[in-house]
Amino acid sequence: MQFAIKEQDNFMFGIQHALGLPIRRRCAELTVLLDRGSLLDLHNFFPVLIDNIFGPHGTLSWDLRTITETQSEDFRQLQHFLSPCGPLFKLIYTLLKDPNIKYDFSLSYLPAKIRQFLEHSQGHPFYSELIRVNPQTKQIMSLLLNPFDYYMFHFAYHLINPWQQRAGSAVTSWNTVYYVLCCDYIIYFLPTDPTVAVLPLIYYNGKNPLQTMKSSLQEQEPSNSGLINAKTLTKSKDDSFQKNLDIHHPRNDIWRSETVLTVFTDMWLYNDQVNEFTTNLNNSFSFQTTARLLYHNELPTGEYMRIVRVLIKQLHSFSASAKADDTHMAELKKIAVPMIQGKFYIFLRNLIHRWPLDGSFRLVLELWLTYIQPWRYPPNNLIKQLNRRDTNPDVDDIAMVPQLGVDREHLPFIAENLLCYVVIFQQLLPRFSRVDLVSPKISLMLYRLSKVFDQPNLPNFLREVEQCVENNHSPSHKYNDHWSNSLPPLSPTTNWSTNINQKGISSMEFSQKHEFSPILNSTAFLTSSVVHVEKKWAAVVRQKIFELEGPNFCYKPLFSDPPAPEVYDLIVQIKQSIRHAEELIRLKQEEEEKMYSGVWGNIKYFFQASSSNDEFTLKDRQKVPMYLQIALENLMDMFNITTEVTEREPEPAVSPATSGFDMSNDYKFLTPERVRSRIKNIKYEGDPDLHPIRSTENTFLVRTLYQLALKINERFGPDFYRLYHSPTFTGRLARQILCPPITTYRYDKSLPGSPRVSSNLPPRISFRFMASYRFLTYLCLGALIFWSLGYSIEFYLFFVFTIFILYKSFRAVRSGETPVRHNYPTEGFGNISFNDSF
Repeated sequence: MQFAIKEQDNFMFGIQHALGLPIRRRCAELTVLLDRGSLLDLHNFFPVLIDNIFGPHGTLSWDLRTITETQSEDFRQLQHFLSPCGPLFKLIYTLLKDPNIKYDFSLSYLPAKIRQFLEHSQGHPFYSELIRVNPQTKQIMSLLLNPFDYYMFHFAYHLINPWQQRAGSAVTSWNTVYYVLCCDYIIYFLPTDPTVAVLPLIYYNGKNPLQTMKSSLQEQEPSNSGLINAKTLTKSKDDSFQKNLDIHHPRNDIWRSETVLTVFTDMWLYNDQVNEFTTNLNNSFSFQTTARLLYHNELPTGEYMRIVRVLIKQLHSFSASAKADDTHMAELKKIAVPMIQGKFYIFLRNLIHRWPLDGSFRLVLELWLTYIQPWRYPPNNLIKQLNRRDTNPDVDDIAMVPQLGVDREHLPFIAENLLCYVVIFQQLLPRFSRVDLVSPKISLMLYRLSKVFDQPNLPNFLREVEQCVENNHSPSHKYNDHWSNSLPPLSPTTNWSTNINQKGISSMEFSQKHEFSPILNSTAFLTSSVVHVEKKWAAVVRQKIFELEGPNFCYKPLFSDPPAPEVYDLIVQIKQSIRHAEELIRLKQEEEEKMYSGVWGNIKYFFQASSSNDEFTLKDRQKVPMYLQIALENLMDMFNITTEVTEREPEPAVSPATSGFDMSNDYKFLTPERVRSRIKNIKYEGDPDLHPIRSTENTFLVRTLYQLALKINERFGPDFYRLYHSPTFTGRLARQILCPPITTYRYDKSLPGSPRVSSNLPPRISFRFMASYRFLTYLCLGALIFWSLGYSIEFYLFFVFTIFILYKSFRAVRSGETPVRHNYPTEGFGNISFNDSF
């Protein structure tokens, strides 16, 4: 006994020591210790290890969401240790040998929607066998999970854990350890090849749905457990049932895939960070309220969006492979996509409503376009598309190859997801009327949207399904008054679908507002007693609308005749934006030619980095007219608009005498035209040396030279200040070399309201211009010329330095006794900015 206790103490001491080591040594040490530990030691240590890896309470974790491929050794060690066939899963499968080993998973980690399922006893098929109930109070205390489920729940929660959000949002690279592990788990546990089994082949009966029913099997039908119907799982039952039950039960082949599918989709698509809190939750589930409220208004990270997109891709392929699968996994494949349809629609509706009108919306757009195109992800080429070493999924899509037509076999998917096509499109399209389409990022998104919806056959299939939907033009009926919709509102003034109760609008006004609809006089399909059974998809769409939007939802078709005014408005805006984009390109070309013409222009081109405040290069700008022109053609083809759409004359400006207020400076009334008119006043107001790295600069040199300049400024800052303000020739020379003092502004997001805070930068040295590719090219070209003439590199560098000093000295002599001017306001102006930017 004493020997066993001593061995256990030695094991735990070794574990604690290993957990304090650096990542690369930690993984290697833990691998050795896990092979030596007894089952009891491993059982006790497993929850400690999981907490140490993920830090669910906000404690230190293994930084899975911050370590990228740039930290190659740590990245490789973590990926191996946590891989589906790595040391950690070897530990999990060792613990699974005892079906009685279970661990508590707190309900506070679950999304509010899942807690509702458990609280209201709705009998969720997956969670019903996992709950742990207090025998006295009959209250659900926690989930009781086996080691595999326990790890997967914690792994999925790590992505939505409020305490870990800041760490994930600080990472600019999208190829983190966590992202790679998500790809590995999704591909490994949701295989698309019927001949590939989930390895290792284990016989775990802890999730056997019939294990507790052996005695009563002859008296009653087996009940459902998990996601698969028990009748399906028992279709191969024979006379030796008792023997085969424990060894060859069909659920042994699929329960790990079932866990990964359910946990990942529930945790990530029901995320409270995206979906608003419901008000009817029990107060007992208020743990971590502070953390949830703290990050409730923050958006999901780009890593989050990409991971969900990978999951959607795999589920499409996983589901499509069911046609050629005669294994037990086929039953799970058939329900994979249907089980996420409602979750994903609600997730996407909330996400679009909350996401800002900027270029980052591309992440949300591509996620949606991935879901509505299942035909792009057949099972045979999925791994190639998910390869993490492929190009970044956010690069520009400028391929002009002909698109293949959508096959009719996908019509059932289109019908079941009609809301995800039509309502999301109607929710999204008005966003483009409130942004500047001249922006390369915005124009690219509009191009992607129009390209997808104008695929051959897709508009025709959508029209075919829409013809089966009757228009509900009476959402204000008192029968529906008690229904509430938790989804974001659709505009009540739109000519498209709306989910807002129109109590203040008379039926005549409502009819006039929607007079473009070709089916206006039809009865409300949610309250009508007349059901058109001859319409093939009517029942499917009607049920989906009732489940997801409720009876207050007023569906209006996307493809009406004539098209909705929103479509014409966007077409007019696109035409105007094409002209503005071409004009902007012409002005930028003239500006660059004028700036760098002549001998002195070439010298300035050599020594100075680009002074443009434009976020985009001229090459980026030149793509905009092409994107907009193709988007215009796609929209007109999609809505069968054959006539020329003329631009409306601008409305006369309201005179101040007749206007009750001035809209010119109110951001709520900024139109794209007003935005373009104010572009000249928009500029970067932070530290110039901290300006986002441009595509014309070397990232490594920018960061290295900044650190060098920072050290020099810290060491000689007082001397720079004295020299800069000296009235002598030395002072004038210093003012030619040093950067002038300026006032910078930033928004302090740690304070309520994110106030605009100013700070003054003193005279300082900056080497950032040396990181531009233009400077490096000329520097290397000059070195090559001098070397070919027989001069050494040292002489060349001395020559360049001498020319630089002579040039600055000449400028200093010409400047004469020009008084020193500060670029920051004097004391007393505080945080007032004289810039009219917004």
